[in-house]
Amino acid sequence: MNLDARQLGQWIERRLSAAPASAAVPGRRPVTVVILVALIACAGAVPLLTSAYVMQLATDILTFAALAYSWNIISGCAGYLSFGQVSFFGIGAYATSVLVLRSGLPWYLAAPIASAFSGVVAALLGTVMLRLRGIMFALGMLGLARILVVVASDWDYIGAAGGLTLPAQLTPVAVYVAMWVTVIAAFALNYFVLQSGWGLSVTGVRDDEVAASAIGVPTARIKTVAFIMSALAPAAVGGLVAWNRSFLDPPSAFDPTLDLQVIVFALFGGIGTLWGPALGTVILVLVGEQFWAYLPDLQLALYGVLVIAVVLAFPGGIVGIANRFGWLRRRPVLAPAAFPVVSRPPHPAPPGNEIIIEVRDLTVRFGGLVALNGVSLAVRRGEMVSIIGANGAGKTTLFNAITGFVKPSAGGVFYQGKSVSDIPSYERARQGIARTFQIPRLMDSITVWENTLLAARYGKRADAAVDQAAWALHTVKLDGLWLEPTTKLSPGQQRRLEMARALALDPTVILLDEVMAGMTRNEQDEIRAVLRHFREFGVAAVAGVEHVISAIADISDRMIVLDRGGKIAEGVPEAVLRDPLVIESYLGKVS
Repeated sequence: MNLDARQLGQWIERRLSAAPASAAVPGRRPVTVVILVALIACAGAVPLLTSAYVMQLATDILTFAALAYSWNIISGCAGYLSFGQVSFFGIGAYATSVLVLRSGLPWYLAAPIASAFSGVVAALLGTVMLRLRGIMFALGMLGLARILVVVASDWDYIGAAGGLTLPAQLTPVAVYVAMWVTVIAAFALNYFVLQSGWGLSVTGVRDDEVAASAIGVPTARIKTVAFIMSALAPAAVGGLVAWNRSFLDPPSAFDPTLDLQVIVFALFGGIGTLWGPALGTVILVLVGEQFWAYLPDLQLALYGVLVIAVVLAFPGGIVGIANRFGWLRRRPVLAPAAFPVVSRPPHPAPPGNEIIIEVRDLTVRFGGLVALNGVSLAVRRGEMVSIIGANGAGKTTLFNAITGFVKPSAGGVFYQGKSVSDIPSYERARQGIARTFQIPRLMDSITVWENTLLAARYGKRADAAVDQAAWALHTVKLDGLWLEPTTKLSPGQQRRLEMARALALDPTVILLDEVMAGMTRNEQDEIRAVLRHFREFGVAAVAGVEHVISAIADISDRMIVLDRGGKIAEGVPEAVLRDPLVIESYLGKVS
Protein backbone atom coordinates (compact mmCIF):
# COMPACT_ATOMS: atom_id res chain seq x y z
CA MET A 1 0.00 0.00 0.00
CA ASN A 2 1.53 3.30 -1.12
CA LEU A 3 0.50 6.09 1.26
CA ASP A 4 1.96 9.57 1.56
CA ALA A 5 2.67 11.18 4.92
CA ARG A 6 -0.66 12.94 5.19
CA GLN A 7 -2.65 9.78 4.39
CA LEU A 8 -0.68 7.85 6.97
CA GLY A 9 -1.48 10.53 9.53
CA GLN A 10 -5.20 10.35 8.71
CA TRP A 11 -5.12 6.57 9.04
CA ILE A 12 -3.64 6.78 12.55
CA GLU A 13 -6.15 9.47 13.52
CA ARG A 14 -9.07 7.27 12.46
CA ARG A 15 -7.79 4.49 14.67
CA LEU A 16 -7.40 6.85 17.60
CA SER A 17 -10.87 8.31 17.14
CA ALA A 18 -12.34 4.80 17.07
CA ALA A 19 -10.86 4.02 20.47
CA PRO A 20 -12.68 5.03 23.68
CA ALA A 21 -11.67 8.45 24.87
CA SER A 22 -9.76 8.39 28.22
CA ALA A 23 -16.32 43.81 22.93
CA ALA A 24 -15.18 46.80 23.86
CA VAL A 25 -14.97 49.89 21.63
CA PRO A 26 -12.23 52.55 21.68
CA GLY A 27 -13.52 55.14 24.09
CA ARG A 28 -12.97 58.87 24.41
CA ARG A 29 -10.75 60.17 27.14
CA PRO A 30 -12.44 63.63 27.14
CA VAL A 31 -15.47 62.02 28.83
CA THR A 32 -13.30 61.12 31.82
CA VAL A 33 -11.82 64.61 31.89
CA VAL A 34 -15.25 66.27 31.83
CA ILE A 35 -16.53 64.11 34.68
CA LEU A 36 -13.42 64.84 36.74
CA VAL A 37 -13.69 68.59 36.16
CA ALA A 38 -17.34 68.53 37.19
CA LEU A 39 -16.58 66.57 40.35
CA ILE A 40 -13.74 68.88 41.33
CA ALA A 41 -15.97 71.91 40.77
CA CYS A 42 -18.64 70.41 43.03
CA ALA A 43 -16.00 69.56 45.59
CA GLY A 44 -14.80 73.14 45.69
CA ALA A 45 -18.31 74.35 46.42
CA VAL A 46 -18.88 72.05 49.42
CA PRO A 47 -16.88 74.06 52.00
CA LEU A 48 -18.39 77.33 50.80
CA LEU A 49 -22.06 76.48 50.41
CA THR A 50 -22.93 73.71 52.86
CA SER A 51 -23.31 73.00 56.57
CA ALA A 52 -20.88 71.26 58.90
CA TYR A 53 -22.96 68.08 58.61
CA VAL A 54 -22.69 68.01 54.83
CA MET A 55 -18.98 68.78 55.10
CA GLN A 56 -18.43 65.75 57.36
CA LEU A 57 -20.61 63.57 55.14
CA ALA A 58 -18.59 64.60 52.09
CA THR A 59 -15.36 63.88 53.97
CA ASP A 60 -16.62 60.42 54.90
CA ILE A 61 -17.50 59.71 51.26
CA LEU A 62 -14.01 60.73 50.19
CA THR A 63 -12.48 58.57 52.90
CA PHE A 64 -14.31 55.46 51.77
CA ALA A 65 -13.77 56.23 48.09
CA ALA A 66 -10.00 56.41 48.57
CA LEU A 67 -10.05 53.10 50.46
CA ALA A 68 -12.29 51.49 47.83
CA TYR A 69 -9.99 52.57 45.01
CA SER A 70 -7.00 51.12 46.83
CA TRP A 71 -8.77 47.82 47.45
CA ASN A 72 -9.78 47.81 43.78
CA ILE A 73 -6.14 47.73 42.66
CA ILE A 74 -5.12 44.58 44.52
CA SER A 75 -8.47 42.77 44.47
CA GLY A 76 -10.34 44.10 41.44
CA CYS A 77 -7.41 44.54 39.05
CA ALA A 78 -4.81 42.08 40.34
CA GLY A 79 -7.32 39.46 41.52
CA TYR A 80 -6.02 39.03 45.08
CA LEU A 81 -9.08 39.16 47.34
CA SER A 82 -7.96 41.02 50.44
CA PHE A 83 -9.69 41.18 53.81
CA GLY A 84 -6.81 43.05 55.40
CA GLN A 85 -6.24 46.36 53.62
CA VAL A 86 -7.15 47.94 56.94
CA SER A 87 -3.66 46.90 58.04
CA PHE A 88 -2.21 49.69 55.91
CA PHE A 89 -4.84 52.10 57.21
CA GLY A 90 -3.65 51.37 60.75
CA ILE A 91 0.03 51.47 59.85
CA GLY A 92 -0.48 54.89 58.27
CA ALA A 93 -2.48 56.16 61.21
CA TYR A 94 0.17 55.15 63.73
CA ALA A 95 3.09 56.26 61.57
CA THR A 96 1.55 59.70 61.02
CA SER A 97 0.76 60.10 64.71
CA VAL A 98 4.25 59.09 65.82
CA LEU A 99 5.90 61.40 63.30
CA VAL A 100 3.84 64.36 64.48
CA LEU A 101 4.03 63.64 68.21
CA ARG A 102 7.61 62.39 68.47
CA SER A 103 9.35 64.27 65.65
CA GLY A 104 7.32 67.46 65.44
CA LEU A 105 6.62 67.12 61.71
CA PRO A 106 3.56 68.94 60.37
CA TRP A 107 0.72 66.64 59.44
CA TYR A 108 0.91 67.51 55.73
CA LEU A 109 4.44 66.04 55.66
CA ALA A 110 3.80 63.23 58.13
CA ALA A 111 0.91 61.72 56.14
CA PRO A 112 2.84 61.34 52.84
CA ILE A 113 5.86 59.94 54.70
CA ALA A 114 3.58 57.45 56.47
CA SER A 115 2.12 56.49 53.09
CA ALA A 116 5.61 55.84 51.70
CA PHE A 117 6.47 53.79 54.81
CA SER A 118 3.34 51.71 54.26
CA GLY A 119 4.52 51.06 50.70
CA VAL A 120 7.85 49.76 52.03
CA VAL A 121 6.00 47.47 54.44
CA ALA A 122 3.85 46.21 51.55
CA ALA A 123 6.96 45.48 49.48
CA LEU A 124 8.37 43.34 52.29
CA LEU A 125 5.06 41.60 52.98
CA GLY A 126 4.43 41.00 49.29
CA THR A 127 7.36 38.62 48.95
CA VAL A 128 5.53 36.30 51.35
CA MET A 129 1.82 37.10 51.13
CA LEU A 130 1.59 37.06 47.35
CA ARG A 131 2.70 33.45 47.27
CA LEU A 132 -0.79 32.70 48.57
CA ARG A 133 -3.84 32.73 46.30
CA GLY A 134 -7.60 32.81 46.72
CA ILE A 135 -9.02 32.30 50.17
CA MET A 136 -5.58 31.67 51.64
CA PHE A 137 -4.44 35.19 50.71
CA ALA A 138 -7.68 36.66 52.07
CA LEU A 139 -7.27 34.83 55.37
CA GLY A 140 -3.58 35.73 55.50
CA MET A 141 -4.38 39.43 55.18
CA LEU A 142 -7.13 39.13 57.78
CA GLY A 143 -4.68 37.41 60.11
CA LEU A 144 -2.14 40.19 59.52
CA ALA A 145 -4.63 42.78 60.76
CA ARG A 146 -5.26 40.74 63.91
CA ILE A 147 -1.51 40.37 64.53
CA LEU A 148 -1.06 44.14 64.22
CA VAL A 149 -3.79 44.69 66.82
CA VAL A 150 -1.88 42.50 69.27
CA VAL A 151 1.43 44.21 68.51
CA ALA A 152 -0.03 47.71 68.85
CA SER A 153 -1.80 46.79 72.11
CA ASP A 154 1.51 45.77 73.71
CA TRP A 155 3.76 48.51 72.34
CA ASP A 156 4.08 51.34 74.86
CA TYR A 157 5.88 53.65 72.41
CA ILE A 158 2.68 54.01 70.36
CA GLY A 159 0.33 54.13 73.32
CA ALA A 160 -0.35 50.40 73.71
CA ALA A 161 -3.95 49.43 74.48
CA GLY A 162 -4.73 52.84 75.93
CA GLY A 163 -4.18 54.52 72.60
CA LEU A 164 -2.82 57.96 71.69
CA THR A 165 -4.48 61.30 72.29
CA LEU A 166 -3.67 63.72 69.50
CA PRO A 167 -3.89 67.53 69.61
CA ALA A 168 -6.78 68.95 67.59
CA GLN A 169 -4.85 70.83 64.92
CA LEU A 170 -6.74 70.07 61.71
CA THR A 171 -9.78 72.04 60.63
CA PRO A 172 -12.59 70.24 58.78
CA VAL A 173 -11.70 72.11 55.61
CA ALA A 174 -8.06 70.99 55.81
CA VAL A 175 -9.11 67.35 56.24
CA TYR A 176 -11.61 67.64 53.40
CA VAL A 177 -9.04 69.09 51.00
CA ALA A 178 -6.42 66.52 51.98
CA MET A 179 -8.94 63.72 51.44
CA TRP A 180 -9.72 65.06 47.97
CA VAL A 181 -6.03 65.03 47.10
CA THR A 182 -5.82 61.43 48.31
CA VAL A 183 -8.87 60.35 46.30
CA ILE A 184 -7.51 61.97 43.14
CA ALA A 185 -4.19 60.17 43.65
CA ALA A 186 -5.99 56.83 44.20
CA PHE A 187 -8.15 57.46 41.12
CA ALA A 188 -5.04 58.25 39.07
CA LEU A 189 -3.42 54.97 40.16
CA ASN A 190 -6.55 53.08 39.12
CA TYR A 191 -6.62 54.86 35.80
CA PHE A 192 -2.99 53.94 35.23
CA VAL A 193 -3.64 50.29 36.06
CA LEU A 194 -6.73 50.08 33.84
CA GLN A 195 -5.53 52.10 30.86
CA SER A 196 -1.78 51.59 30.53
CA GLY A 197 0.37 48.90 29.02
CA TRP A 198 1.83 48.15 32.43
CA GLY A 199 -1.63 47.87 33.91
CA LEU A 200 -2.51 45.41 31.15
CA SER A 201 0.13 43.15 32.68
CA VAL A 202 -1.72 43.33 36.00
CA THR A 203 -4.91 42.20 34.30
CA GLY A 204 -3.03 39.44 32.50
CA VAL A 205 -1.67 38.13 35.79
CA ARG A 206 -5.18 38.19 37.27
CA ASP A 207 -6.73 36.29 34.39
CA ASP A 208 -4.02 33.66 33.87
CA GLU A 209 -0.66 33.95 35.59
CA VAL A 210 0.88 31.03 33.69
CA ALA A 211 -0.11 32.42 30.29
CA ALA A 212 1.11 35.88 31.30
CA SER A 213 4.52 34.50 32.21
CA ALA A 214 4.65 32.64 28.89
CA ILE A 215 4.39 35.93 26.99
CA GLY A 216 7.07 37.74 28.96
CA VAL A 217 5.22 39.23 31.94
CA PRO A 218 7.36 39.26 35.12
CA THR A 219 4.46 38.10 37.25
CA ALA A 220 6.07 38.28 40.70
CA ARG A 221 7.26 41.85 40.12
CA ILE A 222 3.91 42.96 38.71
CA LYS A 223 1.99 41.57 41.69
CA THR A 224 4.35 43.15 44.20
CA VAL A 225 4.11 46.60 42.61
CA ALA A 226 0.30 46.36 42.53
CA PHE A 227 0.33 45.39 46.20
CA ILE A 228 2.51 48.39 47.03
CA MET A 229 0.20 50.71 45.09
CA SER A 230 -2.79 49.40 47.02
CA ALA A 231 -1.09 50.25 50.34
CA LEU A 232 -0.38 53.94 49.70
CA ALA A 233 -3.79 55.64 49.92
CA PRO A 234 -5.05 53.68 52.98
CA ALA A 235 -2.01 54.84 54.95
CA ALA A 236 -2.56 58.49 54.02
CA VAL A 237 -6.27 58.18 54.84
CA GLY A 238 -5.47 56.51 58.17
CA GLY A 239 -3.21 59.38 59.19
CA LEU A 240 -5.82 62.00 58.30
CA VAL A 241 -8.68 60.16 60.03
CA ALA A 242 -6.65 59.67 63.22
CA TRP A 243 -5.66 63.32 63.33
CA ASN A 244 -9.20 64.45 62.59
CA ARG A 245 -10.57 62.31 65.45
CA SER A 246 -7.75 63.38 67.83
CA PHE A 247 -7.55 59.83 69.17
CA LEU A 248 -6.11 56.51 68.01
CA ASP A 249 -6.16 53.04 69.53
CA PRO A 250 -5.62 49.52 68.12
CA PRO A 251 -9.30 48.55 67.65
CA SER A 252 -10.09 51.71 65.68
CA ALA A 253 -6.86 51.56 63.67
CA PHE A 254 -7.31 47.96 62.56
CA ASP A 255 -11.10 47.71 62.48
CA PRO A 256 -12.09 44.79 60.18
CA THR A 257 -15.54 46.27 59.53
CA LEU A 258 -13.81 49.04 57.58
CA ASP A 259 -12.62 46.48 55.05
CA LEU A 260 -16.08 44.95 54.78
CA GLN A 261 -17.64 48.34 54.03
CA VAL A 262 -15.04 49.07 51.37
CA ILE A 263 -15.57 45.69 49.70
CA VAL A 264 -19.32 46.25 49.59
CA PHE A 265 -18.85 49.69 48.01
CA ALA A 266 -16.54 48.33 45.32
CA LEU A 267 -18.78 45.35 44.51
CA PHE A 268 -21.87 47.52 44.35
CA GLY A 269 -20.22 50.04 42.04
CA GLY A 270 -18.34 47.55 39.88
CA ILE A 271 -15.18 45.71 40.90
CA GLY A 272 -12.18 46.13 38.64
CA THR A 273 -13.60 49.25 36.95
CA LEU A 274 -12.51 52.88 36.97
CA TRP A 275 -15.75 54.44 38.19
CA GLY A 276 -17.13 51.57 40.26
CA PRO A 277 -15.49 52.41 43.62
CA ALA A 278 -16.60 56.04 43.41
CA LEU A 279 -20.17 55.29 42.32
CA GLY A 280 -20.61 52.52 44.87
CA THR A 281 -19.32 54.68 47.69
CA VAL A 282 -21.37 57.77 46.85
CA ILE A 283 -24.63 55.90 46.25
CA LEU A 284 -24.44 53.60 49.28
CA VAL A 285 -23.30 56.29 51.74
CA LEU A 286 -26.06 58.68 50.64
CA VAL A 287 -28.72 55.95 50.58
CA GLY A 288 -27.54 54.73 54.00
CA GLU A 289 -27.91 58.24 55.39
CA GLN A 290 -31.50 58.41 54.11
CA PHE A 291 -32.34 55.03 55.60
CA TRP A 292 -30.89 56.15 58.91
CA ALA A 293 -32.82 59.45 58.84
CA TYR A 294 -36.26 58.10 57.85
CA LEU A 295 -36.24 54.37 58.65
CA PRO A 296 -33.70 53.90 61.45
CA ASP A 297 -35.17 50.60 62.64
CA LEU A 298 -34.94 49.07 59.17
CA GLN A 299 -31.72 50.75 58.08
CA LEU A 300 -29.43 47.72 58.11
CA ALA A 301 -32.02 45.35 56.62
CA LEU A 302 -32.89 47.69 53.74
CA TYR A 303 -29.24 48.45 53.14
CA GLY A 304 -28.41 44.75 52.92
CA VAL A 305 -31.35 44.00 50.60
CA LEU A 306 -30.27 46.80 48.24
CA VAL A 307 -26.67 45.59 48.05
CA ILE A 308 -27.60 41.94 47.58
CA ALA A 309 -30.22 42.74 44.92
CA VAL A 310 -27.81 44.78 42.79
CA VAL A 311 -24.86 42.39 43.17
CA LEU A 312 -26.96 39.32 42.30
CA ALA A 313 -28.97 40.90 39.49
CA PHE A 314 -26.05 42.83 38.01
CA PRO A 315 -22.70 41.13 38.76
CA GLY A 316 -20.92 44.07 37.13
CA GLY A 317 -22.48 46.48 39.60
CA ILE A 318 -23.63 49.97 38.70
CA VAL A 319 -20.92 50.27 36.05
CA GLY A 320 -22.14 47.03 34.49
CA ILE A 321 -25.61 48.53 34.18
CA ALA A 322 -24.16 51.70 32.62
CA ASN A 323 -22.13 49.61 30.17
CA ARG A 324 -25.34 48.17 28.74
CA PHE A 325 -26.24 51.66 27.57
CA GLY A 326 -22.76 52.33 26.22
CA TRP A 327 -21.68 54.48 29.18
CA LEU A 328 -18.48 54.26 31.22
CA ARG A 329 -16.97 51.57 29.02
CA ARG A 330 -13.29 50.92 29.47
CA ARG A 331 -11.11 52.01 26.58
CA PRO A 332 -8.98 49.13 25.18
CA VAL A 333 -5.34 49.85 25.90
CA LEU A 334 -3.48 51.59 23.06
CA ALA A 335 -6.32 50.80 20.66
CA PRO A 336 -6.37 53.13 17.64
CA ALA A 337 -9.66 54.36 16.20
CA ALA A 338 -9.45 51.74 13.45
CA PHE A 339 -7.37 48.63 12.93
CA PRO A 340 -3.91 49.77 11.77
CA VAL A 341 -2.85 49.31 8.17
CA VAL A 342 -0.40 46.42 8.18
CA SER A 343 2.62 47.11 6.01
CA ARG A 344 5.35 45.28 7.86
CA PRO A 345 7.77 43.75 5.36
CA PRO A 346 8.94 40.17 5.97
CA HIS A 347 12.28 39.90 7.72
CA PRO A 348 13.55 36.37 7.08
CA ALA A 349 15.65 34.61 9.66
CA PRO A 350 19.32 34.71 8.74
CA PRO A 351 20.55 31.68 6.82
CA GLY A 352 22.26 28.92 8.71
CA ASN A 353 21.86 25.47 10.13
CA GLU A 354 22.77 26.07 13.74
CA ILE A 355 20.82 24.53 16.58
CA ILE A 356 18.25 26.90 18.09
CA ILE A 357 16.77 24.68 20.82
CA GLU A 358 18.54 21.65 22.25
CA VAL A 359 17.45 19.29 24.99
CA ARG A 360 20.12 17.06 26.49
CA ASP A 361 19.24 13.94 28.49
CA LEU A 362 16.18 15.65 29.94
CA THR A 363 14.47 13.85 32.81
CA VAL A 364 11.41 15.12 34.68
CA ARG A 365 10.01 13.32 37.70
CA PHE A 366 6.83 14.07 39.62
CA GLY A 367 7.35 12.12 42.81
CA GLY A 368 7.61 8.50 41.71
CA LEU A 369 6.28 9.19 38.21
CA VAL A 370 8.86 9.64 35.45
CA ALA A 371 7.23 11.95 32.88
CA LEU A 372 10.38 12.32 30.74
CA ASN A 373 13.28 9.89 30.80
CA GLY A 374 16.57 11.02 29.28
CA VAL A 375 15.08 12.72 26.22
CA SER A 376 17.50 14.44 23.84
CA LEU A 377 16.54 16.39 20.74
CA ALA A 378 17.51 19.46 18.74
CA VAL A 379 15.65 21.92 16.53
CA ARG A 380 17.72 23.75 13.93
CA ARG A 381 17.21 27.09 12.27
CA GLY A 382 14.48 26.98 9.64
CA GLU A 383 13.12 23.59 10.68
CA MET A 384 9.56 22.52 11.29
CA VAL A 385 9.76 19.64 13.78
CA SER A 386 6.66 17.77 14.91
CA ILE A 387 6.61 15.89 18.19
CA ILE A 388 3.92 13.22 18.36
CA GLY A 389 2.89 10.52 20.78
CA ALA A 390 -0.09 9.06 22.56
CA ASN A 391 -1.67 10.74 25.58
CA GLY A 392 0.70 10.64 28.53
CA ALA A 393 3.79 10.28 26.35
CA GLY A 394 5.37 13.41 27.86
CA LYS A 395 4.91 15.91 25.02
CA THR A 396 3.46 18.79 27.04
CA THR A 397 5.88 18.11 29.90
CA LEU A 398 8.69 18.50 27.39
CA PHE A 399 7.36 21.91 26.33
CA ASN A 400 6.89 22.94 29.95
CA ALA A 401 10.51 22.07 30.69
CA ILE A 402 11.78 23.97 27.64
CA THR A 403 9.77 27.08 28.51
CA GLY A 404 10.56 27.06 32.24
CA PHE A 405 7.29 25.92 33.79
CA VAL A 406 8.71 22.60 34.94
CA LYS A 407 12.13 22.20 36.54
CA PRO A 408 14.07 19.24 35.12
CA SER A 409 15.18 16.55 37.52
CA ALA A 410 18.22 15.94 35.32
CA GLY A 411 19.63 17.13 32.00
CA GLY A 412 19.39 20.60 30.55
CA VAL A 413 17.76 22.95 28.04
CA PHE A 414 19.92 25.07 25.73
CA TYR A 415 18.85 28.01 23.60
CA GLN A 416 21.20 29.18 20.86
CA GLY A 417 24.01 27.30 22.56
CA LYS A 418 23.46 28.71 26.07
CA SER A 419 21.82 26.98 29.01
CA VAL A 420 18.47 28.46 30.03
CA SER A 421 17.66 25.88 32.70
CA ASP A 422 17.92 28.47 35.50
CA ILE A 423 16.19 31.31 33.65
CA PRO A 424 12.53 32.03 34.61
CA SER A 425 9.80 31.43 32.07
CA TYR A 426 9.06 35.10 31.39
CA GLU A 427 12.72 35.77 30.61
CA ARG A 428 12.86 32.83 28.19
CA ALA A 429 9.85 34.31 26.41
CA ARG A 430 11.56 37.69 26.13
CA GLN A 431 14.67 36.04 24.73
CA GLY A 432 12.61 34.55 21.90
CA ILE A 433 11.10 31.24 23.07
CA ALA A 434 7.36 31.51 22.42
CA ARG A 435 4.72 28.88 23.00
CA THR A 436 1.03 28.03 22.87
CA PHE A 437 -0.82 25.71 25.25
CA GLN A 438 -2.62 22.41 24.83
CA ILE A 439 -5.82 24.07 26.06
CA PRO A 440 -5.90 27.75 25.00
CA ARG A 441 -4.99 30.03 27.90
CA LEU A 442 -6.32 33.47 27.07
CA MET A 443 -7.04 36.54 29.20
CA ASP A 444 -10.84 36.47 29.09
CA SER A 445 -11.53 39.87 30.65
CA ILE A 446 -9.70 41.80 27.93
CA THR A 447 -10.05 42.00 24.17
CA VAL A 448 -8.39 40.08 21.36
CA TRP A 449 -6.32 43.20 20.69
CA GLU A 450 -5.10 43.50 24.27
CA ASN A 451 -4.21 39.82 24.51
CA THR A 452 -1.89 40.31 21.55
CA LEU A 453 -0.61 43.71 22.63
CA LEU A 454 0.35 42.30 26.01
CA ALA A 455 2.82 39.97 24.30
CA ALA A 456 4.08 42.67 21.94
CA ARG A 457 4.77 45.46 24.41
CA TYR A 458 7.82 44.25 26.34
CA GLY A 459 11.05 45.75 25.07
CA LYS A 460 9.26 47.96 22.54
CA ARG A 461 7.96 51.50 22.36
CA ALA A 462 4.20 51.89 22.32
CA ASP A 463 4.00 52.59 18.57
CA ALA A 464 6.20 49.59 17.77
CA ALA A 465 4.09 47.36 20.05
CA VAL A 466 0.91 48.51 18.29
CA ASP A 467 2.41 47.72 14.88
CA GLN A 468 3.62 44.31 16.05
CA ALA A 469 0.25 43.38 17.56
CA ALA A 470 -1.60 44.50 14.44
CA TRP A 471 0.71 42.49 12.20
CA ALA A 472 0.32 39.35 14.33
CA LEU A 473 -3.49 39.55 14.29
CA HIS A 474 -3.54 40.25 10.58
CA THR A 475 -1.26 37.28 9.93
CA VAL A 476 -3.65 34.82 11.59
CA LYS A 477 -6.71 36.56 10.08
CA LEU A 478 -8.20 37.89 13.32
CA ASP A 479 -8.05 41.58 12.43
CA GLY A 480 -11.82 41.61 11.91
CA LEU A 481 -12.35 40.49 15.52
CA TRP A 482 -9.68 42.65 17.15
CA LEU A 483 -12.01 44.46 19.60
CA GLU A 484 -14.07 41.42 20.57
CA PRO A 485 -13.71 39.74 23.96
CA THR A 486 -11.99 36.38 23.74
CA THR A 487 -15.12 34.66 25.10
CA LYS A 488 -16.82 35.31 21.74
CA LEU A 489 -14.19 33.41 19.76
CA SER A 490 -14.72 29.89 18.48
CA PRO A 491 -12.25 27.21 19.61
CA GLY A 492 -10.37 27.52 16.33
CA GLN A 493 -10.21 31.29 16.64
CA GLN A 494 -8.93 31.00 20.20
CA ARG A 495 -6.05 28.86 18.97
CA ARG A 496 -5.30 31.35 16.23
CA LEU A 497 -5.23 34.09 18.86
CA GLU A 498 -2.69 32.09 20.86
CA MET A 499 -0.58 31.84 17.73
CA ALA A 500 -0.90 35.60 17.16
CA ARG A 501 0.19 36.20 20.72
CA ALA A 502 3.22 34.00 20.18
CA LEU A 503 4.10 35.84 16.96
CA ALA A 504 3.71 39.18 18.75
CA LEU A 505 6.71 38.26 20.90
CA ASP A 506 8.82 38.46 17.72
CA PRO A 507 10.27 35.04 18.62
CA THR A 508 13.14 32.97 17.30
CA VAL A 509 11.39 29.68 18.02
CA ILE A 510 7.73 28.83 18.58
CA LEU A 511 6.54 25.73 20.42
CA LEU A 512 3.02 24.92 19.27
CA ASP A 513 1.11 22.62 21.61
CA GLU A 514 -1.89 21.06 19.82
CA VAL A 515 -2.38 24.24 17.80
CA MET A 516 -4.81 22.56 15.39
CA ALA A 517 -6.90 20.65 17.90
CA GLY A 518 -10.61 21.44 17.71
CA MET A 519 -10.33 23.16 14.33
CA THR A 520 -12.32 22.50 11.20
CA ARG A 521 -10.44 21.39 8.08
CA ASN A 522 -10.64 24.91 6.64
CA GLU A 523 -9.22 26.38 9.85
CA GLN A 524 -6.43 23.81 9.81
CA ASP A 525 -5.57 24.79 6.25
CA GLU A 526 -5.37 28.45 7.28
CA ILE A 527 -2.96 27.59 10.11
CA ARG A 528 -0.92 25.37 7.80
CA ALA A 529 -0.58 28.29 5.40
CA VAL A 530 0.72 30.47 8.25
CA LEU A 531 3.19 27.79 9.33
CA ARG A 532 4.58 27.51 5.82
CA HIS A 533 5.48 31.21 5.90
CA PHE A 534 7.13 31.26 9.32
CA ARG A 535 10.59 31.64 7.82
CA GLU A 536 9.42 34.81 6.10
CA PHE A 537 8.22 36.12 9.46
CA GLY A 538 11.68 35.76 10.97
CA VAL A 539 10.83 32.63 12.98
CA ALA A 540 13.91 30.47 12.87
CA ALA A 541 12.42 27.22 14.13
CA VAL A 542 9.09 25.67 15.06
CA ALA A 543 8.40 22.62 17.16
CA GLY A 544 4.85 21.29 17.14
CA VAL A 545 3.15 18.84 19.46
CA GLU A 546 0.17 17.44 17.61
CA HIS A 547 -2.52 14.78 17.59
CA VAL A 548 -3.83 16.03 14.23
CA ILE A 549 -1.03 14.18 12.48
CA SER A 550 -2.44 14.51 8.97
CA ALA A 551 -2.41 18.29 9.26
CA ILE A 552 1.29 18.54 10.03
CA ALA A 553 2.86 15.47 8.42
CA ASP A 554 3.43 17.01 4.99
CA ILE A 555 4.75 20.34 6.30
CA SER A 556 7.17 18.86 8.83
CA ASP A 557 10.86 18.46 8.09
CA ARG A 558 11.27 15.92 10.87
CA MET A 559 9.12 14.00 13.30
CA ILE A 560 10.01 12.91 16.82
CA VAL A 561 7.91 10.32 18.59
CA LEU A 562 7.64 10.04 22.38
CA ASP A 563 6.24 7.08 24.25
CA ARG A 564 6.01 6.79 28.04
CA GLY A 565 8.50 9.60 28.55
CA GLY A 566 11.14 8.34 26.13
CA LYS A 567 12.02 9.02 22.50
CA ILE A 568 11.33 5.98 20.33
CA ALA A 569 11.71 7.37 16.79
CA GLU A 570 13.02 10.35 14.86
CA GLY A 571 13.30 11.12 11.17
CA VAL A 572 11.38 12.25 8.09
CA PRO A 573 7.59 11.89 8.48
CA GLU A 574 7.12 9.11 5.90
CA ALA A 575 9.65 6.85 7.59
CA VAL A 576 8.54 7.64 11.13
CA LEU A 577 4.84 7.00 10.49
CA ARG A 578 5.69 3.57 8.98
CA ASP A 579 7.88 2.59 11.92
CA PRO A 580 6.38 -0.48 13.66
CA LEU A 581 7.28 0.94 17.07
CA VAL A 582 5.34 4.13 16.30
CA ILE A 583 2.28 2.24 15.10
CA GLU A 584 2.42 0.00 18.16
CA SER A 585 2.71 2.99 20.54
CA TYR A 586 -0.51 4.43 19.10
CA LEU A 587 -2.54 1.31 18.45
CA GLY A 588 -1.05 -1.32 20.71
CA LYS A 589 0.13 -4.76 19.68
CA VAL A 590 -1.96 -6.52 17.10
CA SER A 591 -2.55 -10.17 18.07
